[in-house]
Amino acid sequence: MLATLKPYTTFLVCCAVAAALGVSFGTEYNWLVAGCCLVILVAGLPHGAFDLYILADLFKGRSFFWAIVGYLALIILTVLLWWLAPQLFLIGFLSYSAFHFGDSDWPADSVVNRLGWGSAIVTLPCLLAPDQVTALFTIVLNTPSMPLITDVLGFIAILATLSSCIEFASRKINTCTLILLSFYSTVCFFAGAIVAFTCYFAFLHGPHHLQRWRLKLPNKGNLQIYLVSFGVLATILLLGVFTVNGEHTQTKDLANAIDATVVRYTFVALAALTVPHMVYLFVADHLSHKEI
Repeated sequence: MLATLKPYTTFLVCCAVAAALGVSFGTEYNWLVAGCCLVILVAGLPHGAFDLYILADLFKGRSFFWAIVGYLALIILTVLLWWLAPQLFLIGFLSYSAFHFGDSDWPADSVVNRLGWGSAIVTLPCLLAPDQVTALFTIVLNTPSMPLITDVLGFIAILATLSSCIEFASRKINTCTLILLSFYSTVCFFAGAIVAFTCYFAFLHGPHHLQRWRLKLPNKGNLQIYLVSFGVLATILLLGVFTVNGEHTQTKDLANAIDATVVRYTFVALAALTVPHMVYLFVADHLSHKEI
């Protein structure tokens, strides 16, 4: 069992520390939300930027150019969907993310277990930190509060966790998955949804995903990855600064406005980059028959 959990040591330690800090100091700090968003972006952008190498490996010449065009088009379509139909955007993105997390984190597991894992990652915060998640959805979508969505997702979390932890073919409990989700749930409860997802995304999903593709495509440099990551991060920060409502004159109001803007653009940026990322990885799986 210890050997099975060893690759996830960093994630488990971060979860334990985050939960302990949440219990000791609480989570009601303006800097905490902005800090988590920054960590998510810094951790997530490099493994998404590695798509350049994946596309270059799959498509040559003019096909590579059109692959990039398609990638950018999916980014634009995702942002437009957020702008025109925010509720549809939210449901579609969360559903697609659940599929991607399960398919990427546990590629060798059964379809039920993969969907269960991804759905649990997405929905457990709704079950264990519903007020914070409802507030986050309101900020991201810039719409009135919609607690019903959070409640429904919280109910799905129970079924998803069971589907992830039970191997139905052998009728056994997947102890590794159970432990990982237990740590994730503990952080959700004591430190909040944003901190929990930051631990998962920055210290489990992102590193393992990038490492797996580096093994498939060795001897690839980091320069392009870091340049793309820096460009996207700078764009999000600039959007956050220049789109804050000018009516916020007091320091506290300004801080809250910046927090809301940072969260909104972090979520939308992740969605806009994640959708083509997931689509093209699905294509890569079928074109090259490589394990994702």
